[in-house]
Amino acid sequence: MAALPEVIDLSTQANVPPSSHRLPTVSASEALQELQNNRSGPLKTGLPLLDSYISSSGGIERGKTTELWGPAGAGKTAFGLNAAARELLSGHKVTWIDAATPLDHDRLHGILDHLRQAEHADSTSCASKEDYKNDFRSFTNSTLSHFLALILHTSQTLTPDGISLIVIDGINTLLDIDYPRTLFASSNRTEQQKWQAGRRYAILGTIISALNKLAVINSIAVVVTTGCGSRMRTDSGLGSSLVPGLGGAEWDGRVWNRMVVFRDFGSRFIGLQRCQGRSLISREEIGEVGKLFPFDIDHNGLLQQSASASITDGLEAKIISSPIKPRKRTFDEVADSEGEDVDEYGWADIDDDAVAVQGAVGNTPDGAAEDGAQQDTNTTND
Repeated sequence: MAALPEVIDLSTQANVPPSSHRLPTVSASEALQELQNNRSGPLKTGLPLLDSYISSSGGIERGKTTELWGPAGAGKTAFGLNAAARELLSGHKVTWIDAATPLDHDRLHGILDHLRQAEHADSTSCASKEDYKNDFRSFTNSTLSHFLALILHTSQTLTPDGISLIVIDGINTLLDIDYPRTLFASSNRTEQQKWQAGRRYAILGTIISALNKLAVINSIAVVVTTGCGSRMRTDSGLGSSLVPGLGGAEWDGRVWNRMVVFRDFGSRFIGLQRCQGRSLISREEIGEVGKLFPFDIDHNGLLQQSASASITDGLEAKIISSPIKPRKRTFDEVADSEGEDVDEYGWADIDDDAVAVQGAVGNTPDGAAEDGAQQDTNTTND
C-alpha cells in the first residue's frame, strides 16, 4: 500500500515557534491608543493667543507639518528658535536643518538662558550648555540631493530617541536652485528646462510626504520656514502681493498649519491662514493674511505677545479692493460704428430731408405723376 502524502497544517491556529520572526498581532485601535498615550503635549509658540487658535489643546499638534512663510527679517527664524528652546527646556531633543543660512548657536544659547530665567527658574533639566549641545542637533544641507537623502533615508542621527521637534529653515532655497520658478519663453526653452518645470511639483510632493511620514512615525512636530514671491492682482485693481515661496496642490493639500509672518510700519504680525488642515482664506483672493496676531521680539530674542493684542484678538484682515475701472472699449465694440449717436458734421439732417422728399414723391397720385411724366417728355421733344 502506497504511503500517504504528508499533510501540512496551514491553519491559523498552528503554534508559532519561539524562534519565528513574526511580530505579535496588534489591533488598529490598540496601536492608535498607544500612539496617543506616547505623545507629549502640544508645541508651544510663546504666544498664548495664537496657541489657543491653532488647536484646542493650546499649541501646534505633534505628528503634523506646519509651514511658516514670509519675507526676510520678519521673524521666522526667531519663531523656530523660541519653539526649539522651549522643547529643550522641557527635556526633549530637537533637530535643526539649515537650508539657507547657517544657524547662530550663540543666539540659541541666549534665548535658552533668558527663557530659563523667565519661565523655568525652578527647572533642573538642561541646566548647562553641554546638555543643550547633547539634546540639540543641527545639519547644514547645501544641495537638494543631500536634503532628500536625509529625510527619505532617516536614521538615529536625524531622529534620536526623545526627539520632539524638527525645524527646517529656508527649504525653498534648495528647491529654487535646482528647479527655479523663472519662466522661460516657450520658443527658447531647452529640453532640460521643460523637464525641470514639470519636476518641481513632483519633488514638492515627495518632500511633504516624507516630512509627514517623519512626523507621524516619530510623533513629533515638523516646522518648515519658507520665503516668499510676488504675484500681480490685475482683477482687483490692486498692485502686486506677496505669496508663499512654495505652493501647488501637492504641497498645499498636505500642510496641516500655515502661518505668514510679516512687518507693517514697525510692528510684527503672524497671520493664521491654514489651521488643522482647513484653509481660513479664499484661494481666489491673493494677498489675504487670515487671522492676525501681533507680537514683538525683545532684545533677548524672545517672542512676546504685543500690547495691542487685546485690540486685535484674532482680527481677520480683509482685502479692500479698489473699484474696478471700466474698460475704454468693450470687446465687441468697433470704432466709428453705426451705433454712435453723436453727429459731428450734420449729415443726419441732410439724410432726413432726403427721406422726406422721397416720401412726398411716393405719396403723389398716379394721374398727377403721369401728367408730370408726359410734360417732361414733351419738353424734351421740343
